[in-house]
Amino acid sequence: MNDKFYLNGKETPFLPGQMILDAARNGGVEIPTLCYLKGSSPTGACRICCVEVKRARTLMAACSTPVTPGMEVFTDTELVHRARKMNIEFLLASGKHNCLTCESNGNCRLQDLAYFYKITELQFPEKDEKDIYPIEDQNPFIIRDFSRCILCGRCVQACNEVVVNRAISYGYRGAKSKIVTGGDKAYNDNDSECVFCGQCVEVCPVGALTEKKAKGLGRPWETQKIRTTCPYCGVGCQQWLHIKEGKIVKVTAVEDAQPNQGRLCVKGRFAYDFIYSEDRLKTPLIRQKDGKFREAPWDETLDLIVSKFKEIIKKDGPDAIAGVSCARSINEDSYQMQKLFRAVIGTNNIDHCART
Repeated sequence: MNDKFYLNGKETPFLPGQMILDAARNGGVEIPTLCYLKGSSPTGACRICCVEVKRARTLMAACSTPVTPGMEVFTDTELVHRARKMNIEFLLASGKHNCLTCESNGNCRLQDLAYFYKITELQFPEKDEKDIYPIEDQNPFIIRDFSRCILCGRCVQACNEVVVNRAISYGYRGAKSKIVTGGDKAYNDNDSECVFCGQCVEVCPVGALTEKKAKGLGRPWETQKIRTTCPYCGVGCQQWLHIKEGKIVKVTAVEDAQPNQGRLCVKGRFAYDFIYSEDRLKTPLIRQKDGKFREAPWDETLDLIVSKFKEIIKKDGPDAIAGVSCARSINEDSYQMQKLFRAVIGTNNIDHCART
């Protein structure tokens, strides 16, 4: 079977069932797209990836058009670029895309494409303010700004096909179309299927979905990304810490990294600000006879713990003692904790606080 096609006049190999977009990328040709989400069913919603296919009646969406042997595809023609530019202008006119006030400024695919195609003025009127759905920010994690939503559907695919929570879908029709949660309920509605994993925020190519706690804390170019392992459980999910002035301002997943493949749970993505809580203990506390606590140095505290443990073991045996390890601790700390209880104290009464 002939497993080659012609890409911009060059013979290029492809795999059976492969779409033009993937085959072109494997062949070293980058085709821009907005709606494409790796690992999900292609939708052809944004039409930014349109290409010319010889003998085809219209331009074809590269993300959803399968390659056939001998097919001739052109990705860099004047017709293709004119169509892409017009589609980008349509998307820009579909809402209010003010980059200066957008939280995704500097990390927006639509902004990148508008800059590439040198779009400075729109030939289409912008959507009227009264026809745009209001911003939703009732929940503590996610802001939905419908004025910036381009209906690319990446959040729908991520929710339904990547994390399979099935909480997000398309709603209404025509000019009234919007992305909805359940029957157009708020994210934090009791009947909503949303578990706040934030995968929708992760894949949004514009500023329609942003993290509420990170708002105003730092632009993408002001932050440093440091890769680490999520401390919440033993799965070992890989994540990026976005650091500004020594402080975490946002957490995102590492795409294609094992084992989470660009996914995070609600704790891994949003529950990072506890480290800056003013309620955290900075020194040990010892309860006095009057029931009040006093601050104490570590040596005194550890000596007291050892004496109390010995007293309990002598009176009631080692099984009278139990330990709970912090689920946020690294694996090495948890290992040492269980080794202390099993090998030194002599009990198997050891667990961690993430058990549900």
